[in-house]
Amino acid sequence: MMKENAKTMGVETDNIALALASGDDHAIKMTGQITDRIFKNGVLVEERVGHNLVVNTALNLIMALLKIHSGYSGIQYWAIGSGASSWDSSLPNPTRGETRLTAEIGRVAIDPSEIVFLNGSLQESSTPTNIIQITHTFGADDCNGKWREFGIFGGNATASANSGIMINKRHHEVITKTRDMTVERIMRFTLSLA
Repeated sequence: MMKENAKTMGVETDNIALALASGDDHAIKMTGQITDRIFKNGVLVEERVGHNLVVNTALNLIMALLKIHSGYSGIQYWAIGSGASSWDSSLPNPTRGETRLTAEIGRVAIDPSEIVFLNGSLQESSTPTNIIQITHTFGADDCNGKWREFGIFGGNATASANSGIMINKRHHEVITKTRDMTVERIMRFTLSLA
């Protein structure tokens, strides 16, 4: 019994030493930045830049990928939602606990070739870094309607609405997407130690 107590105390001492060495201000932080380029009949009519919220379930996906969990993949779909018409007068902020869009209207598959690593100077890198960038162009027939929100999904996501693990969420001013429009979305995720 004394040996077990001594062993437990040794593990606790190790844990305390590791906690002190890492410092209280040491944390992992993931941020997202979005750029929308809106084209009408091939002409750039608007560009919007902003941030979005990385949600709690992103951590579940990261851990599933580290475990190489069967049936789970990284980034797979970009989902678009109409949100709520009330957002046009008072846009709410998403919360970290959200797991799906408010009103998903469609999603598009993200091809692995649309995802690249970036270095600290935001130049493309052939080796893994802590920054990835996704660039996808929504074509004439992709998710037409009122856009007020989006999220990127992975894990066990499919083409079906509300499937998979949500990584991030953004609410934004309405974009009324029609067939004569294309929208280039550039999403950048940065994972860092704070």
